[in-house]
Amino acid sequence: MKKKKHLNNINITAGKWKNKRIKIINNKILKPTMNFVRENLFNWIMNETCFNCLDCYAGTGILSFEAISRKNINLVTLIENNKKIFQQLKRNIIFFKKNNISLIFENTIKILSKKSHIKYDLIFIDPPFSKGNLLLKKTCILLNKNNWLQKNANIFIQYKINSDKLFLPKKWIKYRQKKFGNVEYLLCKIKSS
Repeated sequence: MKKKKHLNNINITAGKWKNKRIKIINNKILKPTMNFVRENLFNWIMNETCFNCLDCYAGTGILSFEAISRKNINLVTLIENNKKIFQQLKRNIIFFKKNNISLIFENTIKILSKKSHIKYDLIFIDPPFSKGNLLLKKTCILLNKNNWLQKNANIFIQYKINSDKLFLPKKWIKYRQKKFGNVEYLLCKIKSS
């Protein structure tokens, strides 16, 4: 009898690491961002300068690895609180031999509840789906409140469409959006005062 495979691969779609594969654990919790969604996102921000990237619910880390591959990123911070997923992320970071990637093993809400000494201009928010998208709402509020965002930040959000209206902080404007099945993904920008 064959042993069940515990690892899968995802390809980076463009940039200096194009076609490199990252390993991801076989886990029902993970919902890797699909290739065409990543293509759309990075086409939307093609001409944007991004220095610091924050991946609030890292999961596979594919959005962050894709960002490093395509953009001249100074610092990437990934937050993940699932131990097995965290360990695989750590192995992938070692594989790419990058020292500008910071990996935090913690609950995202707990981290974002503190003031940040670093401001980020590229933020990925793809939380586990929750009733009424409450986790997404809390994340947006804390990012906005606790000094995590540069004034020209690009914020990429993926969420499950439901009957509740998507909450966005006052100065966040929807710049681009698309739907795929019952999931919407959008890029927000912060409206300058």
